[in-house]
Amino acid sequence: MTEELNGAFVRPTPAGAVPAVGDARHHPWTDSSSLSVLQLMVESVTEMIGFEVAVLSVAFGSDLVTMAYAGPDEFREQAYTTDPAWVLDPVLEQAQTWGRFRFLAAEDIVGEFAGTWIETVTTQQEGVDAWHPKDVLIGVLTDETGGMCGTLSVDMPLSGRRPDAAQRRLLERYAAQAERAVATAFERERLVQQVTHAEDARRLIRAASMSAQASLEAVLQRTHGPLVEAFSASGTWIQVLGLDSALRGYARSHDGQPVQLSDTVVDLARRMAPLLWDEQRVLLLGHGAGTGAGSNGGDDSGAIDGLLVADAVVQLERLGLTTVLGVPLGVGAECLGFLALTRRAQDPPWSNVEMASALEIGHDLGAALMTARALERERDLVAELQKLDEYRIRLIETLSHEMRTPLAVISGNLEMLEDVDLDAGAAQFRAAINRGTARMQRVVDDLLLLAAISHPQHPLVLARVGIEDAIGDIIEFFSSHAQAKGVTLQVRVDEPGLELSGQASEIDRLLSNLVSNAIKYTPQGGTISISACRRDETVVLEVADDGLGISPSDQVGLFTAFFRTTNPDALREPGTGLGLAIVERIAHRHGGSISVRSQLGAGTTFAVTLPLAPSGAARSNVAPTRVAGWISA
Repeated sequence: MTEELNGAFVRPTPAGAVPAVGDARHHPWTDSSSLSVLQLMVESVTEMIGFEVAVLSVAFGSDLVTMAYAGPDEFREQAYTTDPAWVLDPVLEQAQTWGRFRFLAAEDIVGEFAGTWIETVTTQQEGVDAWHPKDVLIGVLTDETGGMCGTLSVDMPLSGRRPDAAQRRLLERYAAQAERAVATAFERERLVQQVTHAEDARRLIRAASMSAQASLEAVLQRTHGPLVEAFSASGTWIQVLGLDSALRGYARSHDGQPVQLSDTVVDLARRMAPLLWDEQRVLLLGHGAGTGAGSNGGDDSGAIDGLLVADAVVQLERLGLTTVLGVPLGVGAECLGFLALTRRAQDPPWSNVEMASALEIGHDLGAALMTARALERERDLVAELQKLDEYRIRLIETLSHEMRTPLAVISGNLEMLEDVDLDAGAAQFRAAINRGTARMQRVVDDLLLLAAISHPQHPLVLARVGIEDAIGDIIEFFSSHAQAKGVTLQVRVDEPGLELSGQASEIDRLLSNLVSNAIKYTPQGGTISISACRRDETVVLEVADDGLGISPSDQVGLFTAFFRTTNPDALREPGTGLGLAIVERIAHRHGGSISVRSQLGAGTTFAVTLPLAPSGAARSNVAPTRVAGWISA
């Protein structure tokens, strides 16, 4: 016996060694159970047939990657290799065919083989059938198309002899099993990837529908890429049903280029989608697809008649498409659209898993379309309401300005009548006209102010407004009015020097309307409290009284223009119903808010929260101007 180099671990050479390349941990499979099956396979070969070394490699593209190894531990790391498949070509050309195996005897080797090799040292037996260190025995595993999907290499028989007929039959059986195991692993991995891609697409589609700003067009754009990636599609087409707008369909090729579809194709989608949704299935059309397939891959049946399907197939041929998977989109009982996923002739056929995943995505995409459609309608409604509000503001402004002219004429003539001696009856009529004119003037002024502060383009000039100064002006203005009614005014400012950010004239108007209301609805002997305090980065202004109070039902519409209370005692007091609406608009314009706490017979408290003035802002030195009838109620 002689001691020589030996060991055909992966791809053997005349030196009896194996190419050492790469790392099998870089293979694309994610299912560990497949690797376990292949490892069990090579271990069975070594234990049951009697070889010291067995290596199973799998073809990924043009590479062979070692996936399982059984043999000496010192060569385990080197055995897990990656080689180009062409390194086997010279071996296979020279070898004898033993079923799936190829045997190349050492004495028949011609030339040198490429590759980097692992070398081992073994002892060669004597005899005609002795295993020579340079012998090669490798099984070629093929897929259903006849292409190589892997190899099963064995080396170093424990007997030291070349395999006999019985061992060759066992090797053939194990090679057949390895072939099926590799095919199953590929199928399992393909299914895993299909499910993974489909789940990724579902997540992206759900994310698109959850966006508060997601328009219908944005949803259609965002779903194209995930759908193409998840289903290896050459293009997508989403047809939305029940929309009057121009954006009803979105058809794109793989690279996102627009695809023009005929009215006939669109009409077919509209007719098919509700039928498919009712039966909860998909439809597969094209060459080799029959007339269609349900979500479980069965033959087409049900409400879609053969003529409709035949017409659809004709349209596919005109578009140059091979197969199309039609998926209904909807929510609950409502069908909202149709999804078409296309594939080319070179693409793989549609699997049952893909069709089932597509039907599930039809539900998710249907929910996304419903959300986007609702948002579109909401945006359209908001736009219409904005237009209506702008029209209302312009109408109020126009009417108010038009009323000012005749009111000015009436007021001027009334002033002239002041110099005319009238009898008692005529003087009484003149006083009534004066009161009516003043009230009309207040309404016109309030309408103009409400229109101005309601207009989004009306400028707001912010400055630092001193709280103590603003409240002091209000007390000075209303003190005589309060004294005449027998009402006490109280002031409390918790922190001196407080300043808020606002427009001085509007802040003054806000306080004036609240205090005016409080005086109006507080009986003789009552008390009105005006207070201000700091709360975080805001100022809270409160005007509280112990007057009539407001019922819970009246509080609901309190800040609506022209609102009047249902309390008979309060209705005795004159008012336009615009004062609190103006207060609420001013508060919101300044980035603040207003709230009310009240109980019938126990008084009312209005609380206005406004932002504090930022450091560095200029203080307003403009004193608010008041005119007759300026205060609203």
